[in-house]
Amino acid sequence: MRKGRKVFLIILSILTCICFAVTAAGVFFAVANGVCEADARVVPSYAMSDLAPLIEKEVWTDEDYETIYRQTGLTRAGADTVPREKLPEFQYALFYDGKIFHDDPDEITPHDTLSDPSGGGFIAPIVPLEAGDILITSTTHLFGWRLGHAALVLNSAGTLLQSTVIGADSDITGNAAGWFRRSANFMVLRLKDADAETRAAIADAAAQSLTGIPYNVFVGFFTPKDQCKDGRKPTATHCAHLVWQSFMNAGYDIDSTGGPLVVPRDISRSPLLEVLQVYGFDLDERWK
Repeated sequence: MRKGRKVFLIILSILTCICFAVTAAGVFFAVANGVCEADARVVPSYAMSDLAPLIEKEVWTDEDYETIYRQTGLTRAGADTVPREKLPEFQYALFYDGKIFHDDPDEITPHDTLSDPSGGGFIAPIVPLEAGDILITSTTHLFGWRLGHAALVLNSAGTLLQSTVIGADSDITGNAAGWFRRSANFMVLRLKDADAETRAAIADAAAQSLTGIPYNVFVGFFTPKDQCKDGRKPTATHCAHLVWQSFMNAGYDIDSTGGPLVVPRDISRSPLLEVLQVYGFDLDERWK
């Protein structure tokens, strides 16, 4: 009897420890996700201004472009691609202060999105996309680390080349830019000093050669960073690495740090890229 009671107590102790560990882990993840939600989106602290006088102006000055950026998140390069009558839509979205929620709360990497007054998901306007553009967001996070997501635009319809999650190979996703537009923040970037034909060629080459690659977050640590040296077939990638590899194959190293691991934040700070639109990030510091 004593031996049986001892075994019972041991089993009870083990189960208690397991329950405590699971509860502690749940609390940790909840707190971590809550902390992430707090910095998922930055809304301007100043008031909206009337854009009508700017819309009616024939030519914009440098000061006008600065006002447009502060009111819409559109840089000079971005503002010149948007019909003027659409500027108020970008302004409303930049200042929109909706409730943040996770559209996939059961996933390991929750995605911060915004609700609208009707209870649905808020969808932000986006600049006209071109092949070779890059979409970046910080709204996906893992255990409190805001790792973000990046994708390569293949055409004006918002078809993307991307690597999304462990267990899934890189693939082409039709009209997937809507996922970014539902995010609490995103940026649109474009290769500087390169014409549309050059950028489209980069996107087309990537679409032809960089699909079907297994996801591996440790690319650059346990495998070569440049997976295509000497004409090799890539064996591993992840979201930011896939975008980086697409441009590296054309001779552009868009990793701002130059380290073994490239993450979306590194790409967002690349001096080889210009920003067209900033949405939900701090307009000065962007992705800190």
